[in-house]
Amino acid sequence: MRVALYARYSTDKQDELSLEVQLAHCRAEIKKLGWTETHCFTDQAQSAATLHRPGMQSLISVAKSGQVDVVYADAMDRLSRSQ
Repeated sequence: MRVALYARYSTDKQDELSLEVQLAHCRAEIKKLGWTETHCFTDQAQSAATLHRPGMQSLISVAKSGQVDVVYADAMDRLSRSQ
């Protein structure tokens, strides 16, 4: 499986290392599954209230183009506040 990873933190008061922690968790999980990371997208200090985030827009574009089979994030709320 071709996987796009996505990580986000919501405010400038959060630690930028949060992204690395999220991505490390995602990478460990997809490794267990035997999947391959092909893309990685992040957004810093961006709310999940909207999809109009640079990293999210790039992720959507790659997904729509068929370049990935799976989008993987540490938690659903990293992708969007409202599922």
